[in-house]
Order: sequence, then C-alpha cells, then structure tokens
Amino acid sequence: MKRLKKSILSATAVFMTLAVICLPGVVPVGVSSNAYAAAPESVDMPKPEAHEVNNGQDFTNPLTRFDLRYGHQKSSAAPPGHDDMRIVTLRADKPFVLSPKWLVTMRVDLPFMFTNIPNLNDNPRGNTHFGMSDALMQALLVHMPNKDFAWAVGTQMIFPTAGEEEMGTGKYRVVPTVGARWGTGNILKGSWVALAMRWDKDFAERRSNSSKVNELQFAPVVNIWLPGYWCINLFPSPDIRYNMGDARKGDSGRLFLPANFMLGKMLGKKMVSSIEVGIPIIKDYQYYDFKLETRLGFLF
Repeated sequence: MKRLKKSILSATAVFMTLAVICLPGVVPVGVSSNAYAAAPESVDMPKPEAHEVNNGQDFTNPLTRFDLRYGHQKSSAAPPGHDDMRIVTLRADKPFVLSPKWLVTMRVDLPFMFTNIPNLNDNPRGNTHFGMSDALMQALLVHMPNKDFAWAVGTQMIFPTAGEEEMGTGKYRVVPTVGARWGTGNILKGSWVALAMRWDKDFAERRSNSSKVNELQFAPVVNIWLPGYWCINLFPSPDIRYNMGDARKGDSGRLFLPANFMLGKMLGKKMVSSIEVGIPIIKDYQYYDFKLETRLGFLF
C-alpha cells in the first residue's frame, strides 16, 4: 500500500506539472486547427465543414489536449475468469512550434488499472486489485512540407511504475517511433492514410522475473470523415505486434494481428469522443482476446 501511494503521488505530481505547462490559454497547433479560431460573437462566421476540423487523431498534426480514457482488455495470457484489465488513463499532449513546417510534440500517459490477473507475489488468489500501471513519456519531431504529406520521428520512454507485477512489465523500455501521413486530396476531403511503426525494447529492469520485451508494432492507419462530424479510423493503435525476442510461455508464434477500428465524433468545438474495438484475427503472439477503449478528449 505504501508503494502504491508513493507511485500515485509521484505520477500525479508529474502529470499536474505538465498540465500547468501545457493547458492554460494555448491555441491549437496544426493546419486544420484554425477551423474553430475565435471570432467576435457579432460576426456571422460560417460553420466549418467536418473535414476542416482537427479531431486530434493525426499524429503529424497534433493539438494541445487532455484525454480521459477508459479501456477494458481480456488478457490471452491469463486463466479464464481471471483475465480482466480495466485501465483508466490520463493523457496530456502539447506541441511546440519550431517554425511554420517543424514542431515538437510531447505526451505523458498515466495509466491506472483494475485487474484480477493472479501472480504469486502480489495477487495469488486473483482478486481484483487497483494500482498504477507503467507511465509513458513521448517526444516526436514533426515535419509538414505540405498539407498532403507529413512525417514524424521520435521515441517513447516507458517506466516501471506499476504498483504490482500484473500491472506492468517491470522493465525500463525505449520505443523508437517513425511514421508518415498522406492526405487523400479531393478523393475524400479531410481523410488521410498513415503508417506508424515502433520498436518496443527493454534496456533495464526493476524486477528480473518478468519476460523480456522486444517487439515491433505497426499501425496502417486510415481516417475517414463522415457526415455530422463523425469519423471512422482503422488501426488507430499500433496493435499489430511481432515478437523479436524469446518465445513466451503460451505463444505458438510471433505475430499478433487484430481487427482494430475506432468510431469518433466531435462534441462541439473543443471536445471529442470515441470508442475503439480490437478483436484478434491471428494471436500466435498473445496480446489480448478483446479490447474496448472509450475516450473523452478536451482540445485547447
């Protein structure tokens, strides 16, 4: 309990510091973010088309934002009836403009977990426990040479802040990231396709009784705008996984390939909501049996 309280207090301090820096009085960054630029109420401004609005899904056109996310996953590596992970994630993103075509964007994720996955040291009976999972920080350098193409490169750092073994990997991990986005022009106005790739590799450990992490992650993203400020996004998360390390207990191969999609909607000028679903197609490499995540995002 003392370790849990210490982890939560430390994480809250980091997150609140970032929030104070990022959120107050900041104008959104990005080509599309001017669609909701402030104007005097007496001026009759036309309402922007849906495809002119930045909903925050494009990693090469980031916004200052705060997300509250709730996710539910069924672990394929845990025994039936004791395979639930319910994750509440606080996320803050902040872009910093370097020049008209260059920017750096920062992210912090603080995940908290309810889980009944058993382990010998912290939860041998598989009761439902609550605690912090592994915290994440990300930095990306983004270049936007024109409106129809942009690329990003950077890294994530993941820290073993989990309060119990079943809530994290116990490893310090570095995740080099590269991605590119292409617009669809007049074929589908405002829609775009992208490819994001990551290499998740541990380099130090807090505990030695957990599996090594060495995997490639892919997301062939397709974002399509729909009428009424709705959008559908295929592969919004890099959930396609390929294990580059040693085979784990229970794995029959190295590939995890899901059907992964998200439905989102703008709720006014400064708020977005979404629901994401993941269902395995190939799970030779165990990741999840089912994934559901809802999100409420506040744009600044």
